[in-house]
Amino acid sequence: MTQTLLKNLNETHTAIHTMAVTLNDADYRTQYHADLSPLGWHVGHCVFIESYWLREVILGDDSLTADLAWLYIPENIIKPKRGPALPPIDEHLQWCKEIIAENQLIFKNAPARFTQHTLNQRDYMLHFLIQHHSQHLETMAMVLAQRQLQIKPSLSNAAPLSANKKINYKFTTYASGDFTVGSHSHPEAFDNELPPNQIKVESFALAEHPVSNADWLTFIIDHGYQDKRWWSTAGWQWCQSNNIQHPENWHTDTNNNFYEIILNGAKELEPSAAVSGVSYFEANAFINWLRRNSNKLATVRLPHEYEWEVADQSGVLTNTGQVWEWCKNNFHPYPGFSAFPYDNYSKPWFDNKHFSLRGGSQYTQPSIRRSSFRNFYNPDKRHIFSGLRLAMSAN
Repeated sequence: MTQTLLKNLNETHTAIHTMAVTLNDADYRTQYHADLSPLGWHVGHCVFIESYWLREVILGDDSLTADLAWLYIPENIIKPKRGPALPPIDEHLQWCKEIIAENQLIFKNAPARFTQHTLNQRDYMLHFLIQHHSQHLETMAMVLAQRQLQIKPSLSNAAPLSANKKINYKFTTYASGDFTVGSHSHPEAFDNELPPNQIKVESFALAEHPVSNADWLTFIIDHGYQDKRWWSTAGWQWCQSNNIQHPENWHTDTNNNFYEIILNGAKELEPSAAVSGVSYFEANAFINWLRRNSNKLATVRLPHEYEWEVADQSGVLTNTGQVWEWCKNNFHPYPGFSAFPYDNYSKPWFDNKHFSLRGGSQYTQPSIRRSSFRNFYNPDKRHIFSGLRLAMSAN
């Protein structure tokens, strides 16, 4: 098991390096979004965090990490200052490769005090680092997407996206019952998935696919972004203050037809593909609009994350992994929650200001594609490859 996990860890480093070398030095250190660090900082942060846990925490050696904590511990430096503080890209990437190779040797030639440490029981630290780096890989994809949004690549001769004249969804019904949410697998699970939580869920139904691009265009054409009726007070203020008119990754050509901006350029919007780049505010506005305009969908809502997890555990939830799917509930601790291996991974975000998302996007790595994995963001965030799936009660 350990050798397989070491291979997986090395693969995450390779993926990070492969993404990084697509940029020049200026782009490597540019902050393209207020909520995102420069891509190069993520590269160095992953190497630092790995070294921190392996060397400083487990082996008691801070000779490498003590002098770098000011740059790579998020609380120590604000995002706009991170890029300018990085070394030149070639020098930085070479340093990263050298430290990664040293860390691999720590695992392979580990002294007894390393292998016997609590954090290495059942390969916990390997699981933790693989998933940590995997999450940063997806964030790096967000950085590249935001870079393209600033470049605004054009798309010529694209077929215009057509709106759905009649919005319709097939739903799968899930019976009520007692279920377990959360993870039984401590080596892989993050603290917010623990301990497993026994719950009762009333019968519910989930749409068989997320809300599509074609459906979202119908909302736009019907002036959904200009009609206050569909929006919460906070959502409407956000929409008006930021002049929100469409999903974040959509752009218009010279004929005012929408196309999609992606990590490496632009592409036509696929009508049936899941809409991406929408906030919790937008998701709820769309649902309120849909409820008013369709008798068959008059009771639709966002799912609770427990419903989503129960459905995914059943093995019949379809079309997941296209976008992170907003859930209606706040991110919260399960009864018996205990922060591990440090306080600040989950605990600060149990503030009733963050909402849960489930499922994963096309950029989510396999190590965190599981039913119990919980993502969480503020309701205005939409740079996170997020969309939505409709739910309704089935009573």
